[in-house]
Amino acid sequence: MTEEGRRDDNEANVRMANEFVEIANDKLAAGIHPLDIASAIRHAAANFTAFANVHGTDDALDTASVMEEFLPLLDYYDKRHRDKIRPLTDLERLVEQVKNE
Repeated sequence: MTEEGRRDDNEANVRMANEFVEIANDKLAAGIHPLDIASAIRHAAANFTAFANVHGTDDALDTASVMEEFLPLLDYYDKRHRDKIRPLTDLERLVEQVKNE
């Protein structure tokens, strides 16, 4: 793949991704359903990925490579978000109850 001028800077990529998450959070706060926001972001990602491929390389779009990059990220963030919403244990519930009294 010919990708002249590309900076594969993970830290910069994460910062930029967080900017998109901020936009999504604003839409969430405005009352838009989270699955509708996710669908819109995927639509935009597909559109821009195709655009970037056409304007950034002479190669055909490598969908397998795109999916190979996307799936581990999706799995990672799914686990991360699910871990945040795990049910409280009985002890944790009791501690929360005492804190609130």
